[in-house]
Amino acid sequence: MSAISGPDAGPVAVTGASGFIGSHVVKNLVEAGYQVRACVRDANRTDKMAYLLAMDKQGPGSVELHSCDLMEAKNGAYDEVFSGCAAVFHVAADLGTDPEHGAPSPQVTYDSLLAATAGVLDSCKKAKTVKRVVYTSSSAAVMGPGSPDRPADHIYTEDDWAGGSYETLDERYTATNREGKVFKNWNIERSAYAKGKLDAEKFAYAFGEETGIDVVSVCPCHVLGPLMGAPHNSVWQQRIGIFMEGGDGNFKGDGQAWNIIDVRDIAETQRLLATSEIATNGSRYLMVATDENGEPTTLELLETLSSLFPDIDIARDYKPKQLDHRLRARCTKAIEQLGLKPHPVLETLRDTGNSLLELGVIKPAMKNKG
Repeated sequence: MSAISGPDAGPVAVTGASGFIGSHVVKNLVEAGYQVRACVRDANRTDKMAYLLAMDKQGPGSVELHSCDLMEAKNGAYDEVFSGCAAVFHVAADLGTDPEHGAPSPQVTYDSLLAATAGVLDSCKKAKTVKRVVYTSSSAAVMGPGSPDRPADHIYTEDDWAGGSYETLDERYTATNREGKVFKNWNIERSAYAKGKLDAEKFAYAFGEETGIDVVSVCPCHVLGPLMGAPHNSVWQQRIGIFMEGGDGNFKGDGQAWNIIDVRDIAETQRLLATSEIATNGSRYLMVATDENGEPTTLELLETLSSLFPDIDIARDYKPKQLDHRLRARCTKAIEQLGLKPHPVLETLRDTGNSLLELGVIKPAMKNKG
């Protein structure tokens, strides 16, 4: 058992601390009294450091900023920062959400997930004080491409892996197009993110088995919630902003099935996992909807946003039809084992939209104003 006792166990480190999930993890830990070593790509970036420095002032815990290059993790970039830490929250990955650095190649994305995670774990081992690592994986490592090997109404759980019931992932990700051409998709070029998350998870659990340092994971799906700064206007929260600006959210046709989790619930779960006596090496927790309200179709999501923001012309002329399926998964395990009390999806959507407006990162399409 490698749970830590709490803030009295010593400092903790968070990689990817300036990102959307990472910054909320830092905030949650600081509010619980932890001394947090916040690892970021560039501690001199004022646009990303402002909200982290504000947390340090608010306390009761503290924040120390450390510049660490994730892609140099295999060369010991985190060795010094992790020294003396009781736990590490590994959130960082290069997913191309920072326009200053551009979109990474599939290989860089994969390396930021697997090779860099291996480097982070090696630094944990060298520290000799780290008892538990909380890894931010993804629902992509759980769900994969979905059917056909699972029923249409299948509710995903932590026991599911992207391979489904197929014997091999290569078979699972083999597809044939309308012209009869066969595509092998389980490779870095076509599935860098999903493959990287799955491979990193399995590598991390094997590391934990070998070293005695527990590695536990959270697997988020569509993460929404309040943005702390303009740099957080990316991924799914950016889609909400596009809807509020009258756009189609970069969707075509009838959109997609959503499964929404609040970023604050992910942060809370990570803190609870650090001290949980129930979680052990290899434990994984889906960070997904509480119930069907958090599993809307795109049409239902737009209708909900329209009710929350009645003065905004949500998605204007984009009128998707109702889908005949939902993306079903529930965060039951985190609720039952860790005591998580998740945010209602209406609160999550309202806070997402309000933060986009308050930060001024979108220009809402106001009704009757063109």
